[in-house]
Amino acid sequence: MNAFHSLINAILVIVFIYALAILLRRKGELTEEHSLTLARIVTDLCLPAIIFVSLAKQTIQLDQMAPALVMLCLELFCIALAWGISVLLKFNKAQQGAVVFCSAFGSSTFLGYSIILQMFPHAPEALSEAVLISEIGVGYPIFILGPILASFFGSEKIDAKSQWKTSLSFFKSPVFFALIIGLLWGTFRLPGQENEVLAPLFQLCNILASALTPLAILSVGLMFQLPSLRKILAALTIVILLKLIIKPLLASLLSTQFGFPELWKEVLVLLAAMHPAVLGAVFLRRYGGDASLASALLLTASLVSCVTLVGVFWMIG
Repeated sequence: MNAFHSLINAILVIVFIYALAILLRRKGELTEEHSLTLARIVTDLCLPAIIFVSLAKQTIQLDQMAPALVMLCLELFCIALAWGISVLLKFNKAQQGAVVFCSAFGSSTFLGYSIILQMFPHAPEALSEAVLISEIGVGYPIFILGPILASFFGSEKIDAKSQWKTSLSFFKSPVFFALIIGLLWGTFRLPGQENEVLAPLFQLCNILASALTPLAILSVGLMFQLPSLRKILAALTIVILLKLIIKPLLASLLSTQFGFPELWKEVLVLLAAMHPAVLGAVFLRRYGGDASLASALLLTASLVSCVTLVGVFWMIG
């Protein structure tokens, strides 16, 4: 099965689970508050487990970092372009912040890994490359630049010490430690699940990793609120064009120019085409930005991304 058909199948799986989350919320069996608990389980247990187990099985080469650097450059480009366009359209500062966050940073880990697992179930190297792109090309920038950008576009001003403290919080997270341990484990080729003593550890990580897709999608589905499209149309158009179309197409072009293997190209394009990151709205809410606009853009773009993901893959062949 080629990547295009695998992507369609992956999206269908996600849509069905998403619909199930909405149904369970309407029946009252799950509520929006449950989404926070599920999100913590995903970020503190499932993500670290899948990062560790995928990297521990691979010996990472230096050239595998190249797609992550491409992703980083694309995010910086989208930040500058989204900011410039929103200024030209005379958005206020808070609205500019929402557009910038939603145009630059994508949900590469929260739902990106889920699609990768569905698209490439028999290619562990795809997930390893996705981890590097997500954590180095997306994770580091959003945790370091996120608080700085959010405080600039928000109404709440904080001192430089607090900004850096928040920015560096990523380096204390389970995800960061899983990344470092996984890289070292694979580099030194330490024993894996074939070792009788370590087998339970790897089995536990595999079980937690398999829970990532349903828990992540249920968490996002429980937060769904239908926004007023008329009020966000201009901002939404910018986000769709930059985040969901231009960014992945540029990722495809650069992948071809740099001669990346086809698998790397497909993983990079897919992660570049993911909908805006939830963390952007969190940072804006924390620093007095327009979190409500960011949330509306996030949720609407999430729905649109189901179509644009397929469209982008169809365009790049």
